[in-house]
Amino acid sequence: MSNNLPHICIDATCVVTDTKGASVYAVSLLMALQKLSLKAHFTVLMRTEAVNRMEVNNCNWEVEGVTIKSTHFWHLLTLPRILKKLQPDLLFVLGETPLAFVPVPYIITVHELPHIYRQSVGNANKSLHHDLSQRLTEILLPTTCRQATHLLAVSQSTGIDLEREFQISPQKVSVSYAGADIKFFQAESLTISSWFKSIPRPYLLTFATGDNREVPELVVRAFGECASQIPHHLVIAGSCSELQKSTLVETAVKLGCLEKLHFTGYVPDNDLPVLYCNADIYIEMSRYEGFGLQVCEAMATGTTVIATEVASLPEVVGDGGYLVRLGDTLTLADKLLFLLKNPTELQRLSKLAQQQAAKFSWDKCAKETWNIIDKVISKVGIL
Repeated sequence: MSNNLPHICIDATCVVTDTKGASVYAVSLLMALQKLSLKAHFTVLMRTEAVNRMEVNNCNWEVEGVTIKSTHFWHLLTLPRILKKLQPDLLFVLGETPLAFVPVPYIITVHELPHIYRQSVGNANKSLHHDLSQRLTEILLPTTCRQATHLLAVSQSTGIDLEREFQISPQKVSVSYAGADIKFFQAESLTISSWFKSIPRPYLLTFATGDNREVPELVVRAFGECASQIPHHLVIAGSCSELQKSTLVETAVKLGCLEKLHFTGYVPDNDLPVLYCNADIYIEMSRYEGFGLQVCEAMATGTTVIATEVASLPEVVGDGGYLVRLGDTLTLADKLLFLLKNPTELQRLSKLAQQQAAKFSWDKCAKETWNIIDKVISKVGIL
């Protein structure tokens, strides 16, 4: 390690083996930061089982695998001991989590506020252990954020929530949006896999992955209101439970549109761009989103979106789609019919969607993030 370079330890233990949410943010940001050839030495801490998701191609970067049985035990007890051993100048944590006894200045990225998530989404179908863990996070996180040197929010909505809910000074919070990977902007040039060939066309797209923030039942209800007037199928992507699937099927049967529903099951990561791109409309009925990654990815492929007007989604959608009130299935059905019967408007929004998505990129996120890190380094007098 060069003695004249600041040493930054990055806690990337939010990266798990799936390809959603905070994992996408962490891996994409780290890869983009590496490309900047920054004047600093980085030690990245990752779960051993997820280390292979991080490709290191910079001599000033190294990745250490760590074993984590309890996330809270790791952050509250193990991480402080590791920091004393590594003696970094700064800690950068890539997801909101309680910390204690941190011996160095630290920055945290906040994707969403756990108590707002619980109030918006609830804890249905969650285990007692998960509920207790979330409650502990809710109790400890405000103090962790107040003691941080700086906070990064992935949207204006999240930043405002931080300032209001945790009484954080606006000067201590910076917004750096997440983004869509370049592969989504290049979706039209990607090869269609054999998996995709079974998808009926034309189709509308939504997700049902078991995440309680998603409300695919509303999409099915709205689709049922207009299915007889359009040639489209409704493709429901994701590994939803059999219970959720049976609920969706039951709703479709009542509305007479079951024959137009298509469940994909798990979607391979490499097939997501093509799946988005070939949909005429992507529908995101969500109760709460810290950023809205799936909306951004769909728009990057040039697909028009209709989303709920909650949290960060109006920021992400911009002029690239429509917003509806959560639960207003009649308005959702009306907007679907209007767009599908007015191809000129659908095409116009398609272009605007891709232009809007282009405002969010990992390269931009990395540059903004480094600017904050650099300011913190200067502020606390690190080298």
